[in-house]
Amino acid sequence: MHVDLQQFRRQGFLILRNVVPPERLDAMRLAIEWMVDREKARSAAARQPGDPLGGAWYEKIHPRLNINSIDAETADVIDFCLGETTFGVSAQLMQAPVTALTAFGALCSGLIDYGYTDWHRDASSAEQAPLSGMQADLMANAPGYVQWNIALYEDDVFWILPESHKQPTNEAQRRQLMLDPKVPLKGGIPVELQPGDGIVYPNLMMHWGSKYTSRMRRTIHLGYRSFGGQIFSYHHHLDWYHADGFRQHLSPAAEAQFAHWTKCYDQERDQIEATFRALIARDEQKFRTCLAELHPGEFGRMASVVLLCRIANKVVFLHRPEIAQMSVQERKPLIDGSPPAYYAEDMAQRFTAAEAEALQSRLAALNERLQQDEARVHQHYSDMYADLRPAADPPNFESRPLRTFNSEMPEGFGVDEFVTTW
Repeated sequence: MHVDLQQFRRQGFLILRNVVPPERLDAMRLAIEWMVDREKARSAAARQPGDPLGGAWYEKIHPRLNINSIDAETADVIDFCLGETTFGVSAQLMQAPVTALTAFGALCSGLIDYGYTDWHRDASSAEQAPLSGMQADLMANAPGYVQWNIALYEDDVFWILPESHKQPTNEAQRRQLMLDPKVPLKGGIPVELQPGDGIVYPNLMMHWGSKYTSRMRRTIHLGYRSFGGQIFSYHHHLDWYHADGFRQHLSPAAEAQFAHWTKCYDQERDQIEATFRALIARDEQKFRTCLAELHPGEFGRMASVVLLCRIANKVVFLHRPEIAQMSVQERKPLIDGSPPAYYAEDMAQRFTAAEAEALQSRLAALNERLQQDEARVHQHYSDMYADLRPAADPPNFESRPLRTFNSEMPEGFGVDEFVTTW
């Protein structure tokens, strides 16, 4: 399936017909329903006192399948995820040597009419990089991650804000998100999918689940990331990396793909380690070489430096004495996110406490600039919100609608300036 790359870059999404071909639609519906039934049975078996009948599945507003829902009977769903209409399209859009499936799932209707959810981007300026930096990187190079919704039944739940993949949230939109993030944003449009249709988009785009109801919904949800392209992907998750029981059911060709992606994922963390060691050693030439290997595109590398800084901050955090003495499970809630906890734990184990302290020192100036910018932006919008709603509590800038309000990269602080701060 050939797609219009320029249209994707211009509007930030593509709606594609018959991603699930008509002749495969019934079989795909049956496979997904089989998985739903198994998840319901698991939920009932794990039910605890006080849980609703049927367990946790029935109290979720929007139950989801995940890759571990796959068994021997449904493993050919992965072959669909590796097909030309999904994997092939994603590879065209990301233009990288390696395209990897990061996640498989299905969005399912619950039993109640929950109501409206909130507008958001699947990004966080505090955990990744300021939004404008990631957007500029995407536009100058290529997306390092794309996401899919593929409807098995008619679906108009999902809304998008066209072109918001390359634009920060404007002032009118920010005001609306602070006042009520659960109503249509000006310019937002519903994505009307017929059975088998799909939408692919970079998840930096502003989007909305609109209203969750009990109306039948079975929508496949996929993620793909690149390795070896012009960009260092901000998406650090492989949802199946430590949850790979499904792989025993895969075809040999599919298993070979997953094995290759595992190798790429491990090698990328080796590259990050080498970059951090160059930082610790104050080896500017080595640092620049490592950075160029992670992010070959000449434009946008500072966004990658910020992404690396966020990873390094978790390494530093995990070496704090009071954190290091905790069990892995105890500290998981403190570090999970982007990157995920298992990723941060792996990176932290590669360094001593003294090396982590040196890493913290090298990144001190950058962290200070990022924190100053964040504090200034959040104070500005806190003041604005106080004028709009004087009696209300301050806005939560870690919430999904507001977590990219701090959208600008540090002004006048690029890679050259960063190097001088060591």
